Amino acid sequence: MTDDNQDEFAPTGDLLDDADLFPIREVSRMTGVNPVTLRAWERRYGLLTPHRTESGHRLYSMADVERVRAVMAWIERGVAVSKVATIIDRTPRPESMPRPLASPPADVPQGSEMDAWQNRLAQAANDGNLRQIDSIYGQLHASFPLAVVICEVLRPVWKRLRGKSGSQPGVAWLLLDSFLTARLTQRASYMAGHRHVLLVNLSGPQQPFDLLCAASLITATETDVVCLREAPALLDLAVLAERTDAAAVILFSDRAQDNDMLGKQLPRLEQTLACPLVMLGDCCEANESALEQAGLHVLGEVSSALPRRLSALLAGRLDH
Repeated sequence: MTDDNQDEFAPTGDLLDDADLFPIREVSRMTGVNPVTLRAWERRYGLLTPHRTESGHRLYSMADVERVRAVMAWIERGVAVSKVATIIDRTPRPESMPRPLASPPADVPQGSEMDAWQNRLAQAANDGNLRQIDSIYGQLHASFPLAVVICEVLRPVWKRLRGKSGSQPGVAWLLLDSFLTARLTQRASYMAGHRHVLLVNLSGPQQPFDLLCAASLITATETDVVCLREAPALLDLAVLAERTDAAAVILFSDRAQDNDMLGKQLPRLEQTLACPLVMLGDCCEANESALEQAGLHVLGEVSSALPRRLSALLAGRLDH
């Protein structure tokens, strides 16, 4: 196991004597900056100097967490990450910029309120009440940002009703899945942005719900999405990206990729493309180190942070 990978699996014992220190995964959760980027900031730009346990795991103080937030504030203001180090220690963080907090902003519902929305939607699906599902869907979009609707209500309820992997889904899930697939397809298909990306499904035959959630979140960045639910040959994908002048090729997968894909096919595709090659989904955690070595940008799992991370990438400010 490499030094970078050690951080992700720091034994609990390493943390007991450092109650005010946080492992890299927790810092990532608190700030919305993925671990690959945190390590790159440390190695390439000297922006962070984490503590180390005797076994070599990185641990971050609250001052480090605030520093990460300050870095993000300057990046979101338009400063290149390579320039941040020269100003961050002598200039206050720009207060005019939204602070990238771990917790939702004040207008984002929390706790019991979100549970109530989830329960209302689940009950409507269990009752087979399509009109009520449609009404709740409309109320959610009228009341909350898109990322909140998708990540805090729709996905949790969809997963709850689907049940355990491999089990036969019930009629409530089938109804909700059909409704949401239609609505999210409509949203993701609307073309109004000044640029577009190719979103490619590498997960194989499956329900398209998570892919459509990702596509919908991408549209929040004023970016159009060409969603390929089945992956073509990777060289054909490179031709398609060139012909359509795609701003990025985003590969979506909810599962780990094999060694041939990571060691040969993805590096070859990355070298062929004139635009960024990006990985999205649960595979980002499973193959994090290998994806970085292959030269891919890593957006992480489908979450409310996706629009911000993609915006930074397309603006040339997100590190690998």
